[in-house]
Amino acid sequence: MASSSALPLTDPGAPLDDPGAAVPVRARKRRRYGQVATAAVTVVVLALLVDSQRSNPNMDWSVTGQFMFHPTILRGVGVTLQLSVLSMLISIALAFVVALMTQSENRVAALLGRLYVWFFRGVPMLVQVLLWYNLAVLFPTILGRDTNTLISGFTAGLCALSLAESGYMAEIIRGGMLSVPPGQTDAGVSLGLTRGQALRRIVLPQSIRVIIPPTGNQFIGMLKASSLVSVIGGSDLLTKTQLIYGQNFKILPLLVVATLWYLLLVTVASIGQHFLERHFNASQRGRRAATVRGARHPRRFLPVLRAGAQQGGTP
Repeated sequence: MASSSALPLTDPGAPLDDPGAAVPVRARKRRRYGQVATAAVTVVVLALLVDSQRSNPNMDWSVTGQFMFHPTILRGVGVTLQLSVLSMLISIALAFVVALMTQSENRVAALLGRLYVWFFRGVPMLVQVLLWYNLAVLFPTILGRDTNTLISGFTAGLCALSLAESGYMAEIIRGGMLSVPPGQTDAGVSLGLTRGQALRRIVLPQSIRVIIPPTGNQFIGMLKASSLVSVIGGSDLLTKTQLIYGQNFKILPLLVVATLWYLLLVTVASIGQHFLERHFNASQRGRRAATVRGARHPRRFLPVLRAGAQQGGTP
């Protein structure tokens, strides 16, 4: 990028026998006319859109403000958060097992892991929600209890979202493991570690930095995908919104309420993802720096390297 600071350059027209004849040359900053025009057009379009909806009689903003923090809406927000967090935790646990199965030297286990990923990634999430909600058709009783009693809208949504998400998360975790060169596991085994210890102390600490960003992205997707349970009355945010506008017929103002809450949840999740990534990047940089300094001054940094090894760091 061009700089506006003065640069002492020699004037081409100055006499050659005068070495001190240097004049300052000022570089002009390049004007970005396209960027300014794009920003101006964007501001004008947004202003026109806001002005048109501010005076639109079908957008009853007083209703939006009235129900923004309504207890029924807040209960829906709570259910959406529970559904998203629980589904994500269950899916990560399942995905870890499936990822290990796909990486296993046992061919049957590897085949089962790949079939699991293929099935739950292949069937649409909405179809899985409906299948779980109608499970009583196939199994009227489970463990001696009525299936319709066990599988509520929330439970069906939790099962469907967890299983569907675990198919995607298994591939993310497998990709993180593959990012670590297999020679490191072999080196750990040659030093006396078992395969499990090498996985826990060498592979996972290095692959976590690769796994975290897409996992945060999947959680944000889960926040929005949880709205699918509204088709079976899952008591989430969209279900509560539909319940209210089914009574007062204020569809658009209530959908704006749901939209604003989803945007707020996604914003908070994005901020959390940012700080989580920064934490793992900082710890990884600190660990690498300690390793380099330790290589240069082994006696001075030996306690640091030992502490890193005890925490499962890179040997």
